[in-house]
Amino acid sequence: MFIIDECQNLFAHPTFGAEAAELSIAIIKLGRALGVILLLATQRPDKDSLPTGVSANVGIRFCLRVMGQVENDMVLGTSMYRNGVRATTFTKRDKGIGYLAGESDDPLIVRTYYVDNPTADAICERAKAARIAAGTLTGYAAGDIEVAAGPEISLIEDLIAVFGAGEDKLWSQTLVDRLAELRPSLYGPWAELEPTAKAQQLAAALKPHGITTPQVWGQVENSRGRNLKGVHLDHLNEALDATRRTDT
Repeated sequence: MFIIDECQNLFAHPTFGAEAAELSIAIIKLGRALGVILLLATQRPDKDSLPTGVSANVGIRFCLRVMGQVENDMVLGTSMYRNGVRATTFTKRDKGIGYLAGESDDPLIVRTYYVDNPTADAICERAKAARIAAGTLTGYAAGDIEVAAGPEISLIEDLIAVFGAGEDKLWSQTLVDRLAELRPSLYGPWAELEPTAKAQQLAAALKPHGITTPQVWGQVENSRGRNLKGVHLDHLNEALDATRRTDT
């Protein structure tokens, strides 16, 4: 799915607007065969915000609360208001509720999921962790500290630094929390993830260094021991030695 929010800013662009309209029409007509669905969102889909060549090819339309007949028919189609399909009847309390036209024979009133900002942040972090675990997100976008912070900061050295005396292996989630204490500005966002996502984030960051995160036995105070993904100190030291040999 290809989503363009506030699409009027794109289509009204003096340089790229016309090209964007042409490409959007092509995606609408041909994209479905390739598994690409175009989703356009705008507050007022008039001819300036949404070119007629684009709006004429949109097969499914969804309209949240609007203030008047003109706006209603701009979104849902000509004569919808006259035929009783009126998104003007929704109130402020009807968050996420709107008319869906084109999905079935007759327009339907449907409820979407209401997502506030904190929930949206949590969803994005979970999706990011899933992509990192699947290997489809790398580099700075995946939280690669070597890229984000520059060569003067080493993830491997930071991990070695947070191991305590007598500790030879630790859970990944424990290491992430300690990294966040060591460098809050860099690793802080990692520590805000759920425990599993913390382990996935660290595993993705260590993968370019050839370091795996096998099962590690550990125990939380007043709790039974268990195996969780973790890191061996020996593996970190070996990777650091290899890096230093390469540098020299």
